[in-house]
Amino acid sequence: MQIKNFEKQRIIPSKLKSGDRIRVLALSRTIGGIIAYEGITEADIAFARQRLESMGFIVEFGEHIMECNAHLTTSVESRIEDLHCAIIEPSVKMILAATGGVGAIQLLEHIDYELIKSHPKIICGYSDITHIANAVFANTGVVGYYGPNFSSFMMRKGFEYTMEYFQKCLCSEESFSANPAETWSDDAWVKEQDNRTFLHTDGFWPVNYGNAEGVIVGGAALAFNHLQGSKFFPSLKGAILFLESPSDGKASLMALDSCIRAICFQEDFKGVRGIVIGRYPRNSRIDRNNLTELVHQISEISEIPIAANVDFGHTTPVMTVPIGGKCILQVRQKDASIEIVEH
Repeated sequence: MQIKNFEKQRIIPSKLKSGDRIRVLALSRTIGGIIAYEGITEADIAFARQRLESMGFIVEFGEHIMECNAHLTTSVESRIEDLHCAIIEPSVKMILAATGGVGAIQLLEHIDYELIKSHPKIICGYSDITHIANAVFANTGVVGYYGPNFSSFMMRKGFEYTMEYFQKCLCSEESFSANPAETWSDDAWVKEQDNRTFLHTDGFWPVNYGNAEGVIVGGAALAFNHLQGSKFFPSLKGAILFLESPSDGKASLMALDSCIRAICFQEDFKGVRGIVIGRYPRNSRIDRNNLTELVHQISEISEIPIAANVDFGHTTPVMTVPIGGKCILQVRQKDASIEIVEH
């Protein structure tokens, strides 16, 4: 059952308040997997837990969170069991992905979407959690959240902006402006917590001028493209696409080109009202000039407002973006602004 009418069917989960329970689940990789792959420690896990608890939340973990198989996760059956248990548990108000990876798409055919619709609650994460946020929204109307994973809370430095927007989006019903971060980083912070490089930002990049209001869909561009042609792909009617990517090297520009062109093939693409492109890491070699040149070569998007270099996704820090929420995008000659009006 795919939800087609955003305006009548959208369900916004209850906001977090002090005393609420957050359950950390393996929607993609497990904590055991990132211990094996990235070398995080028990001290990192404790730091992230304490940071969330300092906000007044109670943090607990899914039963299978520490398992680690050859794919740095646990079985589909175990992950689905943990997810459904968290969904039906009334005291759990938020499901926070342990981390991203490559395994979230394995869950889509096994999720009980009617269960989620009957017990709507916050599900948050980024990277391949794109699959789950958009699939849940497409099939239930429940808004999901493209924001930090549990592992993100292990970051010792430069986390203030991420924390601020996590709270604005998940702890308050008020609309908020998504302002550029003052500094940003693309370094491998997990392994170099004390040796960080922060760069001053030059704000959001205006690419195509204009104003738009619409429903947010998207996330990691490649993962979003994986869903096309399936019941897990949300409607693009009245949508503002948020797209980002961690891609490396010269191929990044062409990967962005391919992702956008592939989305343009959708029959309802003409309903897209705007596009927001996330900040790219330096090794992507994408700058304002070559990104603008590429976008202007895609005729299907020449008449819609587009902003880029926005703080969400795989660089740090990041805002929390509501998948299924609404935003107002204004792109002017010298700058751009984003107002998250429903989340």
